[in-house]
Amino acid sequence: MKGKINMAKKPMPPIDTEEQFADFLDNYDTADYWDEFEDVEIKVDRPPQKNVTLKLYPRVLAEIEKHAVQRGIPYQTLIGQWLAERVSQERMLMLKTSALEKTSSP
Repeated sequence: MKGKINMAKKPMPPIDTEEQFADFLDNYDTADYWDEFEDVEIKVDRPPQKNVTLKLYPRVLAEIEKHAVQRGIPYQTLIGQWLAERVSQERMLMLKTSALEKTSSP
């Protein structure tokens, strides 16, 4: 038999830390170990969301929809992400401005 390939997989190493898990992902093919993984349930507590109504110009909505399609997400999700990013930027700007005002006060 010509060119026989050894298909035996390496035994799964112990994984007790995030570092060991990262090492496993870097050095092993997880597909070889699906039967050894355990199902886990993770509960993620997210704050409730509130529905809002916005009026947008059709050309603006069309642009948003185009960007959402490129990202493979609903346009409503993209709008929410963009708004959250902007709120975070504004919060950081306010904190910086407040800190500058405190340092420049006599």
